[in-house]
Amino acid sequence: EPNILFTSAEKTAIINFVQNGGRLIMIADNNQSDRNSDGKDSPTILNDLMNNNGIKKNPFGIQFNLDNFSITTSYVLNSSTDPLLHGIFGNVTQAKWSSGCSMTISTTANSSVKGVIFKTSSLSNSTVMVAYSAYGSGKVVAIGDSSISDDGTGDTNDQLYNGYTGDVSGNHRKLLKNAIVWLAN
Repeated sequence: EPNILFTSAEKTAIINFVQNGGRLIMIADNNQSDRNSDGKDSPTILNDLMNNNGIKKNPFGIQFNLDNFSITTSYVLNSSTDPLLHGIFGNVTQAKWSSGCSMTISTTANSSVKGVIFKTSSLSNSTVMVAYSAYGSGKVVAIGDSSISDDGTGDTNDQLYNGYTGDVSGNHRKLLKNAIVWLAN
């Protein structure tokens, strides 16, 4: 969950890294996740990476929506072979966002982008909660809430979550591990 805008050199390096075979997980939070009060939250920072990188606009086909919601959803892509939803660490059937954001995906920007968990039953390209795509020789996974990877052991002055194993019967753990395996292969 980035909290400071990337420099031009950093944005170029990130996009080139993925294009040349690197793997990237982009984890955002909500549109009020400005932890250092500089006026930039994580969705804004990641969208700046996508839109102002000097190489290609929206190379991964993913834009983070400037929203903030908490929801438990069972709206997952109906695909028995999807590597994030049905990988070696198990089947993902739910997700719980605790003040996270959604994403809009564009197959026009990147034909490989795929949404796999959604905010609504319509499974719309504008209500995506987890997405992934390939770019060049690399791969990207995008997640709209940082609490799913939280294990509840952070700064005691912050609102802590045990989203990794405590929420939705361990589905987040399966999702994150399946995503790592997909990225690594």
